[in-house]
Amino acid sequence: MKPTKKSDINKVQHTRSTAGKTKPASLKPLIIGTSLIAAVAFLVFSPCLTAGFLSWDDYNYIRDNALIRVFSWSNIMHIFHYKTIVVGNYHPLTILTYVLEYQVAGINPFLYHFDNLLLHLVNICLFAWLMWLLTKKTYATLLATALFAVHPMRVESVVWAAERKDVLYTCFFLLSLIFYLYFLLKTNRNYRYYLISLGLFLLSILSKGQAVVLPLTLFLVDYWFEKKITLRSLLNKAPYFLLSLISGIMAIVAQANSLTEQRLMVHTLAERVAIAFFNVAAYLYKFVFPRNLSSFYKYPAAGDMGWVYAGALVAIAVIAATWFFFRKNRTVVFGSLFFLFTLSIVTQILPVGNAIIADRYTYIPYIGLFFIAGMLFDRFITVKPEKPSYFLVLPAVVLLLFAAKSYFRSTEWRNNSTLWESAIQHDPDNGVALCNLGKEYVDKEDYQTAITLFKRAIQNEETFTECYNAYQNLGVAYAKAGDETGAVKNFSSAISRRPGFTEALFNRGLSYTSMGKYDSAVADFTTILTRMDSLSTKAYYSRGIALNKMNQPDRAIADYSTAIRIDPGYANPYVNRGNIRFAQNEFGAAVTDYSAALKINPDDGPTWLNRSFNYFSMQRYREALDDALKAQALKTDVDPNYLNDLQKFANKQ
Repeated sequence: MKPTKKSDINKVQHTRSTAGKTKPASLKPLIIGTSLIAAVAFLVFSPCLTAGFLSWDDYNYIRDNALIRVFSWSNIMHIFHYKTIVVGNYHPLTILTYVLEYQVAGINPFLYHFDNLLLHLVNICLFAWLMWLLTKKTYATLLATALFAVHPMRVESVVWAAERKDVLYTCFFLLSLIFYLYFLLKTNRNYRYYLISLGLFLLSILSKGQAVVLPLTLFLVDYWFEKKITLRSLLNKAPYFLLSLISGIMAIVAQANSLTEQRLMVHTLAERVAIAFFNVAAYLYKFVFPRNLSSFYKYPAAGDMGWVYAGALVAIAVIAATWFFFRKNRTVVFGSLFFLFTLSIVTQILPVGNAIIADRYTYIPYIGLFFIAGMLFDRFITVKPEKPSYFLVLPAVVLLLFAAKSYFRSTEWRNNSTLWESAIQHDPDNGVALCNLGKEYVDKEDYQTAITLFKRAIQNEETFTECYNAYQNLGVAYAKAGDETGAVKNFSSAISRRPGFTEALFNRGLSYTSMGKYDSAVADFTTILTRMDSLSTKAYYSRGIALNKMNQPDRAIADYSTAIRIDPGYANPYVNRGNIRFAQNEFGAAVTDYSAALKINPDDGPTWLNRSFNYFSMQRYREALDDALKAQALKTDVDPNYLNDLQKFANKQ
């Protein structure tokens, strides 16, 4: 009796497992191919190089972020302090990259976008390297790398300046896996590779918390190379899990006042489980058909979960079918579990952010699906090598369509108007899109249009769970338009809908200060400092202003000094403390404060003029004249009579 013929799949697996015994393939085609793919990716995402900053997090991370203004050891220590949370996240290494860029380009968007694109190109090369180490298959590696490079779901991670954390953490994530592979496959188990891998993993989680899932992928690597689970292998992974645990705890603390808490109240555990499975189905669909992409996909209303449950059932059926038919296929098991493991942290069982899904969440998870696609392509090529051109047509067409889609999708991220108008076209009742478009009109000082958009978002309050943001933004628009009473009313509405809403409390405090209600302002700023954020430099600074208005200069100086101690790169407290000291005839201390502020912000004309007045009082006329002329050169109004007097006094010295 003849033995049963093995399946093609098993032949492929056998080739993989014995690849190390055959003559290694040349790396030249791989290097050339990867270089060409990276060049194409640069062209595909190049529209980002002319893009501006977006009201959606770019302002908070870069444009208005005082943390990135100064490159000093004390500021770096502050950034890495475990309580320094930016936009609800602890990712100090990402913030540090913004610090370095700010020293070179200020708030010019080009460098920030260019570096994001550069990191994506680096990740393309790293992914090709990882894929090659796993498979030693040129066709599989090149197709998977091409998909990684130009898939339309990459756009959000690459072209959005505030999403630096995605491309940065991925860079260290891939490097950590690569060095773990070297550690695993070397016969002498060189622990230098292990320590490098562990260190790179730490850098990854300091870039973005989503990296905590890496230890699970290490088990998949062991599985792929048929390594047995031993006590030694478990101990090797223990430090990775320890770092993940610490990072996870910090992420939960950072999200304590975020939308996570709101979502836990809106959706039950059963609904969140359904949402998690729906996410799997949605991401699988967009992997194959990346259409109707949007910058924001809103949650369903609590009573409108039917389509979510339907998607969840589809996901469960796909997972069950994959397990039933392919559980013995290492390629499918490895790729599928890589996708599920790395996606698990953002499936919204524990809600993260305010969107049900997000394109950026797939930047690493899709690696598992790219792996399967690459291996499937390689199988077709190697099984029927006599007709390779026939099998090249479909992937070539798909890649071309994906690249074109990514290019045009990148153009939508050019500015606030193009991005949010596109999102509103997909969903006219999208409250987040309406709010962010409204912010753009606030920046343009078209407050009436902004107010209209914010009110339109509030009209959908029943389905817009985060409507308190619309009230908060409406308050800002009223304040900018000079209606502080209307501003306070809307800030209070935001706070009533979300108690402890720090931003609304802060802005209400500013409005109270403008209205001369200093006691109320101090109360709001104190609430922030005692209950929400004891390290809020803006709250200390703003409370100092209110206290000074109440003729309590010593308390104001104490608040300014605290703000400076927390963030030495924050210029405004130096200026205001200098003003008080100047008024108290403490001229030497005032000069020190003004000089510190000007070192941080040398283009601040009024501060040059204030220091000039201070020097004049000290009878240091030459220095006073120099500062006054500098202020004038910076377009600050300087009294001509004052300049004439300074010239006379300076000539006599």
